Amino acid sequence: MKQAVPIHPGQRTHLAREIDRIGYMLVSRWERPLAAHLLSLVMRLEDLVCSVGLGDIAVETRALASLLQQWLQQQAVPSEQELYGLLRHHLGVVSQLGLMERQTDPGRDALAAPDNDNARLYLWLPVGIDAGPLQRQLACFGFEVTLLSQAAKLARALQEATPVAVVAFSEFADNDPIIQLAPAVSSTCPLVLTSPRRDFPVRLAATRLGACGLLDWPLQANQLVDLLRFGDISERRDPLRVLIVEDMASLAGLYTQVLAAHGVEATSETNPEKVPERIEQLSPDLILMDMYMPQCNGIELAKVIRQQRLLDGIPIVFLSVEKRQVVQLDALTLGIDGFLTKPVAPEELVVTVINRARRYRKLRSYIANDSLTGLLNHSHLHGQMDSGILRARRDSLPLSLAMLDLDYFKRINDTYGHQAGDQVLLNLARFLKERLRRTDLVGRYGGEEFAIVLGGMPIMRAHQIMDSLRQDFSQLEQQAENRSFRQTFSVGISSLQTAEDSISLVQQADEMLYRAKEEGRNRVESRGG
Repeated sequence: MKQAVPIHPGQRTHLAREIDRIGYMLVSRWERPLAAHLLSLVMRLEDLVCSVGLGDIAVETRALASLLQQWLQQQAVPSEQELYGLLRHHLGVVSQLGLMERQTDPGRDALAAPDNDNARLYLWLPVGIDAGPLQRQLACFGFEVTLLSQAAKLARALQEATPVAVVAFSEFADNDPIIQLAPAVSSTCPLVLTSPRRDFPVRLAATRLGACGLLDWPLQANQLVDLLRFGDISERRDPLRVLIVEDMASLAGLYTQVLAAHGVEATSETNPEKVPERIEQLSPDLILMDMYMPQCNGIELAKVIRQQRLLDGIPIVFLSVEKRQVVQLDALTLGIDGFLTKPVAPEELVVTVINRARRYRKLRSYIANDSLTGLLNHSHLHGQMDSGILRARRDSLPLSLAMLDLDYFKRINDTYGHQAGDQVLLNLARFLKERLRRTDLVGRYGGEEFAIVLGGMPIMRAHQIMDSLRQDFSQLEQQAENRSFRQTFSVGISSLQTAEDSISLVQQADEMLYRAKEEGRNRVESRGG
């Protein structure tokens, strides 16, 4: 029985890279001495991983060793198809597993998204400050606010549940307890500071404390909501989504684990035929795809994806053992966005995927979203609505459409000015995005009218939700210079039960909206609801 030998951190990685280097030389030109040298490297890696129980690598190294032994025992030279097919495949799997296996740390995900959908916030304020109005305003946006003023209670709360963020008041005095607590808080979840001070030393201090933002005091709910919707905090609440297409489940699992440890919502698919359906379900920010798969190659699958107009812009990055530059260049000319060569280091995988996915999400928002509200614009809303209707019909699921219109909106512009009117539109957009599901489509239909597509939701449930939103929005304080006021909206709802297509769906919702206006406004009307 072999005795387990400790492995130096770089020993397995070095062997994996050497196997890849010698193996690629062998793929290009078959030489028996070179094959024998590669076999010895593979057997060394197999002994190494068997001694510490790394099963996935051991199985794959054994398969590669058997293939090399079989060819070395034969007098004939392996065919080009065998070299570029079997050998290259086994080399890619072994070297990639050897480079990445168990290099990820499950504990890395300490900065994961909050553990529930209630948008929990911890609010740290000194004793004596009335937080009631701020709590009520944040509650209207859907946040569950817990008020804290003692270090021990904050530490206990962070252990019990991870919030969207800790929002803390500070005057940046030397004895301020939040200054001492900041490093521990920012290592667990985002820290947002609010202060009556705005001088440069305070801004610098907030940065050094690891704060994600510094907001004015008194704190305005809409400013905090904006901060939580953009940048690093937003990415934790709505992680980047990546679809991994890889026929080797063990490799797909490793890539998923590496990306998940950096806050990416990675999903793998081993069957190319299911990829279009998975894209519809996940709406990924990037597709990471193996170039060579048994059913079809990556080039063919990429062309299938690019056939669909709404999917044409999703970045596709190939992940392959292919090292020939001419093949990589051919792939790039077909609209592929990048090429990672196996074995890929975890750091290179993470940086490439996250940077490209972020860029696509930002560009998509510029093209598809209304410039003022950030919601879907009219044309993209209709395009996604049509796709949602097709899915609902195919899967026999309900779908409801809510048309929403602000009441007496012209009065706001006339009384407070157009800037105040724009601010109300922006506040409504913030409110809807916070309160609705990530899968709901929310768009600015035109002017002060908004449309919300509620997939999988029957009309009675949609009526209840929209009525709850109507009541809560009417409690929000709208600001215009030194004055405040409240605003209401009316809603009309239709569903696929009575509509044939998007045109009739919109027409019926508009009819219900007109009825709500006729019945006195600040109400919800639904067809059959």
